[in-house]
Amino acid sequence: MKRGAVFQFCCLVFFLGLASVARGDSSATPGKKYFIRIVNNLDNKQLAFVCKSADDVISHSLPHRGDQFEFGFRVNFFGTTLYFCNLKYQNHQVVFDAWKLDKQLLRLCGGGVHCIWRAQEDGIYLFNTQWGNWLRKYVWNN
Repeated sequence: MKRGAVFQFCCLVFFLGLASVARGDSSATPGKKYFIRIVNNLDNKQLAFVCKSADDVISHSLPHRGDQFEFGFRVNFFGTTLYFCNLKYQNHQVVFDAWKLDKQLLRLCGGGVHCIWRAQEDGIYLFNTQWGNWLRKYVWNN
């Protein structure tokens, strides 16, 4: 009896996973490695950031213009992985979703494989891998 219940549970988890992939709302693959990069493009200002998911907290400081930090992660089986980041410099701050299962965001990030975010004085930019240009996505809160 226990073996049958375990088998049913495994089948349920498997089919839920298939259903989330079949929805077609993302091109993210559970278990595949994805990356977020944060770039400091501020003039002579230190950038501090904290990026969080349900399982991880990544905190780092980028003291100089041109400094960057990249981290990798894997999408969970249910496709619910989300990373949000809090970027700060001087008295400016912004919190945003750096990676989530969103068609437009994943398309801009080249299928979600590599989301590159750049901090500048006038806002936070995302590198559009499809067209090779930077798009301002967020402005700083004072």
